[in-house]
Amino acid sequence: MGKPPVGAGRPPTSVDIARAAGTSQATVSRALNGGRVAAATRERILAISRELGYTPNAAARSMVTSRTGLVGVVVSDLTNPFYPEFLEEIAACLGARRQHMLLQNAAGGDEDAVELLLQQRVDGIVFTAAVEGSAAVAGLVARRFPVVLANRVVDAGCDTVEGDHPAGAAAVVDHLAGLGHRRIAVLAGLPGASTSARRLAGIRDRLAERGLPEARVVETGFDYDRAVRAATELLTGPHPPTAIVGLNDQVAFAALNAAAALGVPVPARLSVAGFDDVRQASWPTLGLTTVRQPLAAMAARSVALLNERVDDPSLAPRHEVLPAELVVRSTTGPRPEAREP
Repeated sequence: MGKPPVGAGRPPTSVDIARAAGTSQATVSRALNGGRVAAATRERILAISRELGYTPNAAARSMVTSRTGLVGVVVSDLTNPFYPEFLEEIAACLGARRQHMLLQNAAGGDEDAVELLLQQRVDGIVFTAAVEGSAAVAGLVARRFPVVLANRVVDAGCDTVEGDHPAGAAAVVDHLAGLGHRRIAVLAGLPGASTSARRLAGIRDRLAERGLPEARVVETGFDYDRAVRAATELLTGPHPPTAIVGLNDQVAFAALNAAAALGVPVPARLSVAGFDDVRQASWPTLGLTTVRQPLAAMAARSVALLNERVDDPSLAPRHEVLPAELVVRSTTGPRPEAREP
């Protein structure tokens, strides 16, 4: 493709791209700003814009389209390796649409995080850590501001994308039950977090369906140190479990480290499983059995739903559930016969 001529002494414009692509300036604008355009047309326009060395004027674009190309993302716990990995996927999806992520940590409260993002005139907000009763989410929905909940569900009437937590929980129980485990403990998560609630409910339901004893549940708030203490107490108390399920990988890692400190071999005397399948879970020294979250698909659908919501605020709320997958590694094994009849 030869480089199309542009006006001498001036940078290329969207008009130049439209002329070279044989399309309208409006189509070019939609392609460059994440609007609805056929995939082949978008690729042709992006290729021409790169060849011309086109650099969009963000201020001018905002005045014309009433959009800034900025998307707010709210997170609450960057110490959990799940979130940096998820944010990478979200950023990549936004980048493919020539949008940019503004990240806010909600450790100080959802409402403060939202207010800061709104001051930056973001086009929409993706929540990755909202809990039930979030006034910030409810407020955004009430004013019809584009918002998507990714990996969380709250009763606020907004778009949501999540993994299939009940199916993942059932797969964990089936796996452990198939290995003969009956004494199972659960390191639960953050009160109000749908991930913790749905995973725990899925475990309880599957145990009941199989006629197995109820799980011993200890709340950890998804906090690593609390999870270490909880696992230590479980393993040193009467009738210790033969299997521990962490409702995310971080607390499962805590259980593994507690077992190591106590000299409890895994999986010979204790099986451990988690949820999420963060990168560390596959490291050979850990080899954690866990439920894999479909991060790339969750990010793609969250970004897509948000842009559709920006284009059409009147859309009915959507709730998408994506398949989860049990990944069996080296931290689970047969029930130790000497410890439980």
